[in-house]
Amino acid sequence: MADHQPRLSAYIRSLVLDEHATKDILQETNVTLLKKARDFEPGTNFTAWAFRIAYFEVLTFRRKKGREKIHFDDDLVESIAESVERVSTSYEARLDALGKCIGELPDRQREVIERRYLQSESVQDIAADLGFKANAASQLLHRARINLLKCVTRQTTPQASSPTPFDS
Repeated sequence: MADHQPRLSAYIRSLVLDEHATKDILQETNVTLLKKARDFEPGTNFTAWAFRIAYFEVLTFRRKKGREKIHFDDDLVESIAESVERVSTSYEARLDALGKCIGELPDRQREVIERRYLQSESVQDIAADLGFKANAASQLLHRARINLLKCVTRQTTPQASSPTPFDS
Protein backbone atom coordinates (compact mmCIF):
# COMPACT_ATOMS: atom_id res chain seq x y z
CA MET A 1 0.00 0.00 0.00
CA ALA A 2 2.86 2.38 0.84
CA ASP A 3 4.34 2.01 -2.65
CA HIS A 4 1.08 3.25 -4.18
CA GLN A 5 0.71 6.44 -2.10
CA PRO A 6 2.19 8.88 -4.67
CA ARG A 7 0.01 7.49 -7.48
CA LEU A 8 -3.06 7.38 -5.27
CA SER A 9 -2.48 10.96 -4.16
CA ALA A 10 -2.01 12.11 -7.78
CA TYR A 11 -5.19 10.28 -8.78
CA ILE A 12 -7.20 11.96 -6.01
CA ARG A 13 -5.63 15.35 -6.81
CA SER A 14 -6.79 14.96 -10.41
CA LEU A 15 -10.38 14.75 -9.14
CA VAL A 16 -10.45 17.57 -6.57
CA LEU A 17 -9.24 21.16 -6.66
CA ASP A 18 -8.04 21.53 -3.09
CA GLU A 19 -4.64 20.17 -2.07
CA HIS A 20 -5.72 19.93 1.58
CA ALA A 21 -8.82 18.00 0.55
CA THR A 22 -6.57 15.63 -1.39
CA LYS A 23 -4.67 14.82 1.80
CA ASP A 24 -7.89 14.28 3.75
CA ILE A 25 -9.35 12.05 1.04
CA LEU A 26 -6.09 10.09 0.82
CA GLN A 27 -6.26 9.45 4.56
CA GLU A 28 -9.87 8.29 4.30
CA THR A 29 -8.95 6.11 1.34
CA ASN A 30 -6.12 4.50 3.30
CA VAL A 31 -8.44 3.80 6.22
CA THR A 32 -10.95 2.19 3.85
CA LEU A 33 -8.21 0.18 2.13
CA LEU A 34 -7.11 -1.18 5.49
CA LYS A 35 -10.69 -1.96 6.52
CA LYS A 36 -11.36 -3.74 3.22
CA ALA A 37 -7.97 -5.45 2.91
CA ARG A 38 -9.60 -8.86 3.25
CA ASP A 39 -11.77 -8.08 0.22
CA PHE A 40 -8.74 -7.62 -2.06
CA GLU A 41 -8.00 -10.69 -4.15
CA PRO A 42 -4.25 -11.33 -4.43
CA GLY A 43 -3.12 -11.51 -8.04
CA THR A 44 -5.59 -8.87 -9.17
CA ASN A 45 -4.77 -5.23 -9.94
CA PHE A 46 -4.21 -3.48 -6.59
CA THR A 47 -3.92 -0.06 -8.23
CA ALA A 48 -7.29 -0.36 -9.95
CA TRP A 49 -8.88 -1.56 -6.69
CA ALA A 50 -7.32 1.31 -4.69
CA PHE A 51 -8.32 3.87 -7.34
CA ARG A 52 -11.92 2.65 -7.21
CA ILE A 53 -12.01 3.04 -3.43
CA ALA A 54 -10.44 6.50 -3.77
CA TYR A 55 -13.08 7.40 -6.37
CA PHE A 56 -15.86 6.57 -3.91
CA GLU A 57 -14.09 8.54 -1.18
CA VAL A 58 -13.96 11.54 -3.55
CA LEU A 59 -17.71 11.20 -4.17
CA THR A 60 -18.33 11.06 -0.41
CA PHE A 61 -16.19 14.16 0.07
CA ARG A 62 -18.06 15.94 -2.72
CA ARG A 63 -21.42 15.13 -1.16
CA LYS A 64 -20.23 16.56 2.16
CA LYS A 65 -18.90 19.71 0.44
CA GLY A 66 -21.80 20.05 -2.01
CA ARG A 67 -22.67 23.56 -0.87
CA GLU A 68 -19.39 25.11 -2.02
CA LYS A 69 -19.48 27.50 -4.96
CA ILE A 70 -17.12 25.63 -7.29
CA HIS A 71 -17.59 21.93 -7.88
CA PHE A 72 -17.68 19.48 -10.75
CA ASP A 73 -20.74 17.43 -11.51
CA ASP A 74 -20.49 13.68 -10.89
CA ASP A 75 -20.37 12.82 -14.60
CA LEU A 76 -17.30 14.99 -15.10
CA VAL A 77 -15.58 13.49 -12.05
CA GLU A 78 -16.34 9.99 -13.32
CA SER A 79 -14.97 10.89 -16.77
CA ILE A 80 -11.77 12.29 -15.27
CA ALA A 81 -11.42 9.22 -13.05
CA GLU A 82 -11.73 6.89 -16.02
CA SER A 83 -9.14 8.88 -17.97
CA VAL A 84 -6.65 8.82 -15.10
CA GLU A 85 -7.19 5.08 -14.60
CA ARG A 86 -6.45 4.46 -18.30
CA VAL A 87 -3.27 6.51 -18.15
CA SER A 88 -2.26 4.81 -14.91
CA THR A 89 -1.80 1.46 -16.63
CA SER A 90 1.22 2.80 -18.50
CA TYR A 91 2.73 4.53 -15.45
CA GLU A 92 5.36 1.87 -14.68
CA ALA A 93 6.48 1.65 -18.30
CA ARG A 94 6.81 5.43 -18.52
CA LEU A 95 8.69 5.55 -15.22
CA ASP A 96 11.14 2.87 -16.44
CA ALA A 97 11.58 4.70 -19.74
CA LEU A 98 12.23 7.97 -17.90
CA GLY A 99 15.01 6.36 -15.88
CA LYS A 100 16.65 5.01 -19.05
CA CYS A 101 16.21 8.31 -20.87
CA ILE A 102 17.78 10.32 -18.05
CA GLY A 103 20.79 8.03 -18.35
CA GLU A 104 21.02 8.75 -22.08
CA LEU A 105 20.99 12.54 -21.75
CA PRO A 106 24.17 14.47 -22.45
CA ASP A 107 26.09 15.01 -19.20
CA ARG A 108 25.22 18.69 -18.75
CA GLN A 109 21.49 18.11 -19.40
CA ARG A 110 21.43 15.14 -17.03
CA GLU A 111 23.16 17.23 -14.36
CA VAL A 112 20.61 20.07 -14.50
CA ILE A 113 17.68 17.61 -14.49
CA GLU A 114 19.05 15.78 -11.46
CA ARG A 115 19.90 18.97 -9.59
CA ARG A 116 16.56 20.61 -10.35
CA TYR A 117 14.24 17.65 -9.75
CA LEU A 118 16.12 15.24 -7.49
CA GLN A 119 17.91 17.79 -5.34
CA SER A 120 15.24 20.52 -5.67
CA GLU A 121 17.79 23.22 -6.44
CA SER A 122 16.57 26.46 -7.95
CA VAL A 123 17.46 27.35 -11.52
CA GLN A 124 19.27 30.42 -10.20
CA ASP A 125 21.45 28.31 -7.87
CA ILE A 126 22.26 25.82 -10.63
CA ALA A 127 23.14 28.66 -13.01
CA ALA A 128 25.39 30.38 -10.47
CA ASP A 129 27.20 27.12 -9.69
CA LEU A 130 27.74 26.33 -13.38
CA GLY A 131 28.78 29.89 -14.23
CA PHE A 132 25.70 30.49 -16.41
CA LYS A 133 23.10 33.19 -16.46
CA ALA A 134 19.73 31.99 -15.13
CA ASN A 135 18.24 32.26 -18.64
CA ALA A 136 20.92 29.95 -20.09
CA ALA A 137 20.31 27.39 -17.34
CA SER A 138 16.57 27.60 -18.01
CA GLN A 139 17.17 26.97 -21.70
CA LEU A 140 19.38 23.98 -20.92
CA LEU A 141 16.72 22.61 -18.59
CA HIS A 142 14.07 23.17 -21.25
CA ARG A 143 16.10 21.28 -23.88
CA ALA A 144 16.64 18.44 -21.42
CA ARG A 145 12.90 18.18 -20.71
CA ILE A 146 12.12 18.19 -24.44
CA ASN A 147 14.68 15.42 -24.98
CA LEU A 148 13.21 13.41 -22.13
CA LEU A 149 9.70 13.80 -23.52
CA LYS A 150 10.81 12.64 -26.97
CA CYS A 151 12.76 9.72 -25.55
CA VAL A 152 9.99 8.52 -23.18
CA THR A 153 7.42 8.84 -25.96
CA ARG A 154 9.63 6.92 -28.34
CA GLN A 155 10.22 4.14 -25.82
CA THR A 156 6.60 3.78 -24.73
CA THR A 157 4.84 4.13 -28.08
CA PRO A 158 4.05 0.69 -29.55
CA GLN A 159 4.94 1.61 -33.13
CA ALA A 160 8.06 3.51 -32.09
CA SER A 161 10.24 4.77 -34.85
CA SER A 162 14.01 4.43 -34.89
CA PRO A 163 15.75 6.53 -32.24
CA THR A 164 17.05 9.97 -33.07
CA PRO A 165 20.06 11.49 -31.32
CA PHE A 166 19.52 14.03 -28.59
CA ASP A 167 19.88 17.70 -29.26
CA SER A 168 22.96 19.11 -27.53
